[in-house]
Amino acid sequence: MLLTTIWIGLAGALLMFAGDMLLYYTPEDFACDPKSSAKEKINAIIDVMKGLPAGRVMAGGMIGPVAAFLYCVGFYHIVLMANETSHTLAMTAFLLSCFGIITGGAYHSHCAYLGLLGDDQYRNALNTASKYFQKLPLILYAGEGIGFLLLIILIATGKTVLPRWMFVLSPGVLFLLKPVVGRLPKGIRIIVSGGWTNLISVIYYVAVLIAVSV
Repeated sequence: MLLTTIWIGLAGALLMFAGDMLLYYTPEDFACDPKSSAKEKINAIIDVMKGLPAGRVMAGGMIGPVAAFLYCVGFYHIVLMANETSHTLAMTAFLLSCFGIITGGAYHSHCAYLGLLGDDQYRNALNTASKYFQKLPLILYAGEGIGFLLLIILIATGKTVLPRWMFVLSPGVLFLLKPVVGRLPKGIRIIVSGGWTNLISVIYYVAVLIAVSV
């Protein structure tokens, strides 16, 4: 059961990453500096999406809820690998992570609207949608942030089947490297930095699969 949930979680992370690339991957990279504000980065993403085929943008958006469901199943591995005495803490981490990624699936879905409304004739609607869009990460990072923090505590304190050192490969710790990957060379930056919030889960799940299989 543990391995099954891990594999499903990995599938969810890879699928959500594929959704990222469908939404805004371009060989030209984003036309903004890594230090740009959130609004400037969103505008850069919109500039990319409005030049892409509508079908591709819609597919990227629709992937979000499906991948979020797989993510939720995958997060249950936290409960399965935790010690019985830590069940409540593990369940809390699981539920908060699910809460965050469900918002993340909606974030993906709504991101498609920004591209579909990217034409100048929809500028007023686009500005309104952008303001709403910028608020979704607050819920996403609050849920997943606390959930991942609890996961770090569970692993680092030896309350799971994983070795304690593996907390350094947990999503919460890997997320802290986002400013670093944001400085990667043009070309690879949009793939790694643009999909980093899902690549951290890919790295984590692969590490967990190796750890529980040896």
